[in-house]
Amino acid sequence: MKCDHLIKTAFIVAINLGVLCTANAQKTIILSDQSKVVYAMNDSKKIEGVYSVLKEEDKVYLRGIYKDNARTGNWYAFNDDGKVFLRYNYDLKKLLFLDTTSINRLKVEIDTKDPEVKEKASIPVPITSIDQYISLLGTELKRVVKTENKNADGTLEANLITKIDKNGKPTYQAQYLADGILVTKKLVVSEKGFDIDWIPASYNGVDYPSTFSVKARINFTEKPGIKQRFIWVY
Repeated sequence: MKCDHLIKTAFIVAINLGVLCTANAQKTIILSDQSKVVYAMNDSKKIEGVYSVLKEEDKVYLRGIYKDNARTGNWYAFNDDGKVFLRYNYDLKKLLFLDTTSINRLKVEIDTKDPEVKEKASIPVPITSIDQYISLLGTELKRVVKTENKNADGTLEANLITKIDKNGKPTYQAQYLADGILVTKKLVVSEKGFDIDWIPASYNGVDYPSTFSVKARINFTEKPGIKQRFIWVY
């Protein structure tokens, strides 16, 4: 896709032109789903420069720039196929590009009784790819289920749900059927060095609480040496 190529090229040019600050000590943190965060810190022990979330074979989930411990400029999230999912500018506080094909496969509800707001509000968006969203929440759901039943096996289809308040603060949960009964499990997505940042739903300059849901298939049949994968169901 031409747009994807131009976005990636723009980011590479920014690096080559020296827009990014030089930082001193590179850090790597492994997340719960075995993806990794790579960033650097300046002399004041603050995150500075390029910040990346990488999956296997160092393919990029998320990449952007930190300045003095704060996100700045353009941030890019990538789907598993390498195409751009979104581009968000933190300075402008503006979503500049969104993969509408992926978004149309999701379920989103604006939590208000106002029919006009429900129809016309912008949807909440995570500043990461849907693939990483599924990977992190799916890993946590698998941990929760395995804690309660260490012999759990087979596959489980679940809705991975985020409730986002008007300030963009998320709470996570999963819902699935067990013996015909709807089960809801609270998910705690707490990673050292990384949080999913959320753009809240908005209409006419007012932010609204909302619910964001993705259906995924979790495989509990583990095989040694094979990285756990989660399948997006749509």
